[in-house]
Amino acid sequence: MSRQKRVLVVDDSKSARLVLRRMLEKHGLIVDTAESATEALEYLIVNRPDAIFMDHMMPGMDGFEAVRAIKGNPQTATIPVMMYTSKGGDLYLGQARALGAVGVLPKTVAPAELYESLKRIGLVDERRNIEDADEADGEYASERLDDLRSRDFLDIPVVTATAGDKQTDEDAPVPIQLRRMLDEQRVEIRKDLLLGLDTIARQSREKIDRLLDEKIDALRQALPVPVQPSIFPTVLLAILLFLSLAWNFSSRQSTPGTQQHKTMELAAASTTQNPAVTPADTKRTSTPGKPADNTGPANALWHSVGWALNQDMNYSWDEIALDGARMQTIAQLLYQLANSGFAGKLILETHVGEFCLQGSQEKGFEPAPDDMPLDKCSAIMNPVQPTNSPSTHQSLAFANLISSSPWLQDGAIEVEIVAAPRNEPLVPYPPREPTTTAAEWNRAAAANNRVLVRLVPE
Repeated sequence: MSRQKRVLVVDDSKSARLVLRRMLEKHGLIVDTAESATEALEYLIVNRPDAIFMDHMMPGMDGFEAVRAIKGNPQTATIPVMMYTSKGGDLYLGQARALGAVGVLPKTVAPAELYESLKRIGLVDERRNIEDADEADGEYASERLDDLRSRDFLDIPVVTATAGDKQTDEDAPVPIQLRRMLDEQRVEIRKDLLLGLDTIARQSREKIDRLLDEKIDALRQALPVPVQPSIFPTVLLAILLFLSLAWNFSSRQSTPGTQQHKTMELAAASTTQNPAVTPADTKRTSTPGKPADNTGPANALWHSVGWALNQDMNYSWDEIALDGARMQTIAQLLYQLANSGFAGKLILETHVGEFCLQGSQEKGFEPAPDDMPLDKCSAIMNPVQPTNSPSTHQSLAFANLISSSPWLQDGAIEVEIVAAPRNEPLVPYPPREPTTTAAEWNRAAAANNRVLVRLVPE
């Protein structure tokens, strides 16, 4: 006696599962059911049916996705899968077979068509006598309608009829089975439309998310790589401060009770180290009536500290003077000064460059093209620091640093911020003539966009 064969019916409709199950059982098959594709895949982990009848439109994973998963698993790839759906046509049949399905079985399948399909996939050897085919069709329609009435999304009335209905002249006679078939088809179409819209919405959402991710990745790649500030000035500063502390200690041991007045002027040190700084800076920052002491070893060390700081104190046209990398450098300087026992004044002199810009206040400004004549610039200004007020030259983060820094609490170190007048630039600008280009002007403006540091020990 041959082994009784087992099949799996996957459909989210309870009545559809029940009807197909009864039709298959009349052919001597053992029928298991699952109400979703996910439940079917879990069933296949421990069971190996001889065939699978798969609905197409189901919440969550649809039938095609389930077929792809089944055929992609070597353990279940050889199980025949028959699509059991109201969809049809050559295009749908081709899509189903491309995924690995053996064919398409309509929801309103006739017993003869079902038998041929079962015979084609080797589930039956000879045709069985199905005595209750008409009764099964009636049960199929009535149970299907009862199941659909229980769904929340169906609010349309469903017309039913019984053999005992009286027919009048006003009511044209309609065969009961035909009416049931029309009601069933109407419900099937509505269900397919609702589930189809859900699938389209999910696919559209995934497509939009993918496009957004691609756009975001493209924008990230287009952003300039941030330039990390050089650590050379910080390292050199620490070394020089350590040497200064050692020399001060040695000097106090040899000449107790006296203290040499030391003034470190960044602009004076930069006159020989940096050609961009003119002698006018030294003249502006020296003490009137007192010549600068440039002979002592301590004074030379303080000058070296200032020169090291000056190497990394320029800033971009769209930045605030006391912010970003300059703020980090000044914070490290305060830390080193406090640890070295420095007592005195730290003077931060902000210089603002006036740039040749194009644009407007509404749309924003940007540096003009290099070859643009100076008289074609939309404005010659600094849009980030429009005034000479020291408060506009420092960010909120820098103001918080100065007000709450633990290295300034004892009063040994005093910070003074000075906004240099713009009519006394560090580097002279080229003449304001039509022959002057934006590149020449902005080169001088960039050299003037910087912070000078002076240390005045007590």
